[in-house]
Amino acid sequence: MSLILLVLIPVAAFILFLIVLLFIFFSIPSRRDFHFFRRHALVTGGSKGIGFQLAVGLIERGCNVTIVARNVKDLQKASDELQVLADQRGQRQKVQWKSIDMTADYNVIKTAFDDCAKELGPIDILINNAGHSVQAPFSELPVTDFEKQMKVNYLSAVYATRAVVDDMKARKTGHISFVSSAAGQFAIFGYSAYSPTKFALRGFADTLHMELLPYKVNVGVLYPPNTDTEGFKEELLTMPEETKLMSDAAGLFTPKFVAEAHLKDIADGNYTTTIGLDGWMLGVLTAGASPEKSLFRALTQGALAGIFRAITLVYLGYFNGITKKCYRRRLAEKEEERENERKEE
Repeated sequence: MSLILLVLIPVAAFILFLIVLLFIFFSIPSRRDFHFFRRHALVTGGSKGIGFQLAVGLIERGCNVTIVARNVKDLQKASDELQVLADQRGQRQKVQWKSIDMTADYNVIKTAFDDCAKELGPIDILINNAGHSVQAPFSELPVTDFEKQMKVNYLSAVYATRAVVDDMKARKTGHISFVSSAAGQFAIFGYSAYSPTKFALRGFADTLHMELLPYKVNVGVLYPPNTDTEGFKEELLTMPEETKLMSDAAGLFTPKFVAEAHLKDIADGNYTTTIGLDGWMLGVLTAGASPEKSLFRALTQGALAGIFRAITLVYLGYFNGITKKCYRRRLAEKEEERENERKEE
């Protein structure tokens, strides 16, 4: 009897695993490969950093490219570099730039995007990359920063998407990407204005993915960690000590590496792009109810989420320790200053 059970239990477990596997396989949406050649791609925040490298990668994959930002000088420089790259390929690709304040009224953005489409054809690929970060303890941030961050990091993507989505639905083709952040998965000290806007992008993208499934329009989210850009270098100048110490744990990646990873996921029809080992772990841990098109990724998430939750709790403990340590040190420094003042009196 015991021998029979030893045989039957593994067989029953294997059959149960196959049943679960089939349920997952038929539940997840099918992946649709996306082809870049001769498509018109528009990248917001495309004059520098990750946005510029995304534009480079799109040129290398055969796209016509529009880059959007505010600074005309930066746009002209980036556009010239991209056009040289395009000309070297000898495929008559075109590059154009458009100076747009992405925090402007929706109608302004819609009109500008329509103008871009007149020049290079309908927009087939939209990459919402515009945004920036402010970091400071919550009580030290100007209240206006919260509204500004929401406008540039979240509402700019909403407006840009609204400007192109109806045309994509009508043509039943297209791709829309949102550049979130690792801070949109794991909020840390100093990002009370920034992190919520990046979390909001994920919620928007999750909803949009479901709504656009019948129209064969792909949606994707990129979660870049610390990336070696001009913007990140500027952030370091005002970054709180706690935030810097916590961010150092995640390492630093090049914009090209981040951009190439996302473009590969777009081509493969994947929803989420994470960067590096820590990013992959965070992606597994925070997958939750987000869409998933890869059976392998879905199984990995189901198998490892609990383990990675335990690891993340260790990270949180370490970060909480940094917060307390910095607080105690500042208290000690203030006490020392008061003591020195008393001695001078």
